[in-house]
Amino acid sequence: MKLFRYLGAVRKEMRETTWPTRKDLHHDTSTVIWLSLIFAAYFAIVDNGIQWILNLFIFN
Repeated sequence: MKLFRYLGAVRKEMRETTWPTRKDLHHDTSTVIWLSLIFAAYFAIVDNGIQWILNLFIFN
């Protein structure tokens, strides 16, 4: 019986949840993707810069 009470509570909570609109979801997803690409590019540039400095001073 606990299972039925739990599932009833879950169903009630799901009805009360405010879900984002399709427009909000699209905007937030686009923001996350663009920021991920920007940070990936930034860290790639920093990584290559550090590698270049190490090659210049240490490995040559």
